[in-house]
Amino acid sequence: MYDTILRDIETVFGSSSWTTHNIKTVPDNYLGTIGSNDEYVLVKVMPSDGFYLAYGVEKQTNGLVAVKIFVKAGEGQSRVMVISDILDTLLENKTLPNGTRLKTSYLNVEGLDPQNKALYSASYIIPFTKFGE
Repeated sequence: MYDTILRDIETVFGSSSWTTHNIKTVPDNYLGTIGSNDEYVLVKVMPSDGFYLAYGVEKQTNGLVAVKIFVKAGEGQSRVMVISDILDTLLENKTLPNGTRLKTSYLNVEGLDPQNKALYSASYIIPFTKFGE
């Protein structure tokens, strides 16, 4: 079931609805290089708990999708908010093709990235639920 959840989320970030915005997308645990001053998002899928419903007939898995947003520092919060709004149109309250159900998002604006002061960051978080298996 976990790979199905990941595939659902990755499909959204591979779709033309997302790629037309030209925002570089990097999966969690990426080992390649990322431009030091470039705008990008880091996507992480975090299943958190699961349990069986109806006497073990169906499993429910809950978790979070965390999208860490990095934009150029010094341009204010506007670009972070624009990217968050784009994410909302693609993810918020949607059911994805393999049945992953996304809920309501929230945003945590964090400020300058401690590892790279040329970037400003925020975390876009959206809970999910998946039934099955």
